[in-house]
Amino acid sequence: MNLETEKEHSAEYAELLCDFMFKRLFGSEENKDVLIGFLNMIMEENEIEDVEFIPTEYIGLTDEDKMSIFDISCKCKNGKTLIIEMQKGYQKHFRKRAIFYTSYPINEQGRHAREAFIREHQSKGDGCKFKWDYDLKPVTVVAILNFKFNHDDTWPSDRCYASYRLREDCTGEIMADTLHFVFLELYRFKKQLWELETTFDKWMYLLRHMHTMTTIPEIFQTPEYRRLFILAEIGKFTPEEYKQYIKSLGNMSDYYNVIDTAAEEAEKRGRAEGRAEGRAEGLVEGRAEGIEIGRSEGIEEGVRKTAKNMKQLGVSVDIIAQSTGLLPEIIESL
Repeated sequence: MNLETEKEHSAEYAELLCDFMFKRLFGSEENKDVLIGFLNMIMEENEIEDVEFIPTEYIGLTDEDKMSIFDISCKCKNGKTLIIEMQKGYQKHFRKRAIFYTSYPINEQGRHAREAFIREHQSKGDGCKFKWDYDLKPVTVVAILNFKFNHDDTWPSDRCYASYRLREDCTGEIMADTLHFVFLELYRFKKQLWELETTFDKWMYLLRHMHTMTTIPEIFQTPEYRRLFILAEIGKFTPEEYKQYIKSLGNMSDYYNVIDTAAEEAEKRGRAEGRAEGRAEGLVEGRAEGIEIGRSEGIEEGVRKTAKNMKQLGVSVDIIAQSTGLLPEIIESL
């Protein structure tokens, strides 16, 4: 057990970004109201009254593509599917990963439509061929990220909410409401306690800082927020919950330690390679490019090393995939 994990033992409230607390808040039937409140705050145009938790595993399109695993997946009464993801560390292609993951619930709708069609017409014995009007129900990804994306130069440095849809380039007309991506970049949220104004501000602050608090600040002295503090109060965990929390926290600390070390080593190597390239070509750009390449390679190498270490410790492939963002088949090959 490392020093950071030992320090958490004396904390009053739990770290909300570890897997155990994330599932406790947003993925449990008994705390469903917490998830609904959070989603209504994020999805301002929709009033979500209830959700049904659905399996987070989807059958792939081929034998090699067995399944995709989300953190939390649920469905609203109107048929909309919501995928809630928490990503602790930087992942180079996370936007594309989010797009890829939506293909699973989209294809699942086609699978269900086909099964329903077959059931209906088999009972009639009419032998009709499968028909479907492609009336897809919306799929929304809500991703809580403990890092920041690279945006264009017009993006405000403190803007931590991003919402993407399928739109026409010139008019902004929505092509279809089928896909919606919401990204919360916690790393960009810099407001202090006295600066919090909106519900969004308060949620973002708690996601980043609850584990550093010793009491409930006045601004959070309302029923909905007191409920969050009660759920995160370490002293009220059962022995089994406490064990799961410490294990989850340890995995999180080990992950960050490996990534940080890899990034530092990569940056040093990148500086050396960059200087050499810059001297050889007489260009300053060579050094900057060397640093960036070295850092990127080092981070990817660190993620794989973390996954390999977790696998050797007996951690399941599912949990490793959730912690590192690697696909299960890559983890199996390590």
